[in-house]
Amino acid sequence: MTKEDEHKAKENDALLIEAMNGLTFEERQEQQEIVHGVDDMDADESTFIDSALQDLDRILLGTKKGTVYETAEALNPEYVNARAFRIMFLRGNRYDAKASAKQMLSFFEWKKQLFGEEKLVKDITMDDLDEDDRACLRTGYLQIAGKDRSNRIIILIIPGMRCFKTLMNEFRSRYYIWMTALKSEECQRRGAVVLSYAIGDFKDKKQGGGYMENTRLTLALPLHQAAIHLFTENAAEYIVGNGAIRIMPRKIRARFRIHFGSHMECQYLLSTYGIAAWILPLKPITFEMNLEQHHRWFQSCLVNDTSDCSDLVRTQTINIEYNENDVLYVACKKSPNAGNDRLRALVTDMSQIYDSGTKEKKRMVVDGMIGEIQKTGGRFLKRHPESQSDWTEIPLDEVRLKITQMFRNHRRRADALIQGGRLITGEPLSNDVVFGKTHRSRGSDLMHHLIKERSDEYNTLDRGMKVQVVDGLIQRIRDEGGRFLQPAPEHGGWLEVTNEMARVRISKYFRNNRRHTKKS
Repeated sequence: MTKEDEHKAKENDALLIEAMNGLTFEERQEQQEIVHGVDDMDADESTFIDSALQDLDRILLGTKKGTVYETAEALNPEYVNARAFRIMFLRGNRYDAKASAKQMLSFFEWKKQLFGEEKLVKDITMDDLDEDDRACLRTGYLQIAGKDRSNRIIILIIPGMRCFKTLMNEFRSRYYIWMTALKSEECQRRGAVVLSYAIGDFKDKKQGGGYMENTRLTLALPLHQAAIHLFTENAAEYIVGNGAIRIMPRKIRARFRIHFGSHMECQYLLSTYGIAAWILPLKPITFEMNLEQHHRWFQSCLVNDTSDCSDLVRTQTINIEYNENDVLYVACKKSPNAGNDRLRALVTDMSQIYDSGTKEKKRMVVDGMIGEIQKTGGRFLKRHPESQSDWTEIPLDEVRLKITQMFRNHRRRADALIQGGRLITGEPLSNDVVFGKTHRSRGSDLMHHLIKERSDEYNTLDRGMKVQVVDGLIQRIRDEGGRFLQPAPEHGGWLEVTNEMARVRISKYFRNNRRHTKKS
């Protein structure tokens, strides 16, 4: 690094420090929590949104004259004044009406420049992108990579993969990605994390061309940037970001972080900001970019552009055979696939850490396990509901729920053994009640029938009388020759639970039945 480079790097640091120092203590604390992905969900906006909308209308009334915004409003006032459209800008600016109004004016200026006046008052779809725009989008230089531990969408920028005929192709593809993410109301509320990854072969080969314009376009789009991370291994990328940092508003600048290091070092740094290392679509060892998921996302938007394409791991039909590293979910059956065995082993190994951890730690454990499966080339698959010959990839949020349930089941089996549960080999008897979804029997059917039959009575009783109803149900099953079992695959059999454990599980069934009855 030359002396001039060192000077510019120090200048960047000073800009970032100045931004933090310009905030109050509470604001600095809030920004730190946001950047590290540990902040709470936003407050209920219903208490102030109407007031914010009124302020927005008032400010626009005084500033719109002679602007492209005014042109758009004249073309289609219903589009421009739609409540959901205006709320999107308020959310993107954390309900600051003045900033939202300014951004709306800039938004329509950019939209006219990118797509022409005839498309000012329509949502942009794939049909509005030309062949060169789509080719730029398909490169994967810009992609939705998943979510962080706060459930924020992660937008990944790979400078070394920038490829376009003109900068306008890149601008239109960026507009499309950003606005596609904003189809999710949760993304509007929570914002997104932006990662610029310029390590190794992914350093920008365009030497920063268009960075300033891309930054200005991004600031005109109503996506709240909860955090911005630039990963680099040399000073050049660091210095290129200087101009972009300068035009950022102070609060955004305070959420900007620059990181130096190798691929491995940067993957570790990601984890300290609530972003699992496997979020980066890098192939192990070679560190080549794996674009398979991005291309599936791209294809899904081509096919159905009206839907929310912001979820990268939306369920897809996979017309290939599963491999041994995949985790397969087959209704009411235990899969013997190697990927399933690996996942069960991970649950056993990580159970003590998971059970003793905070909510944040538990999420990190689950994400780490997902990453371990994906590193081996494994996916999480289930049968397509309309075809028994096709598999679909399960969305990550659903995978997390399934793994969390595996930990709960593991803990219940451990608790049952501690409380005197008896291990049984062989298959359950027909009159046995088997807890869980993997096994149906005459005994289980009888139990659910009795629960439905006595549910109305159960819900009117006090706690003491409810226990008598549950005990009567347990005795009825035992009179029929049934036992209460739960699967214990790690022990190669079934665990007969005590009456106390059975009472807890049956009471929960009564509660679940009441919830389902209310919903229907």
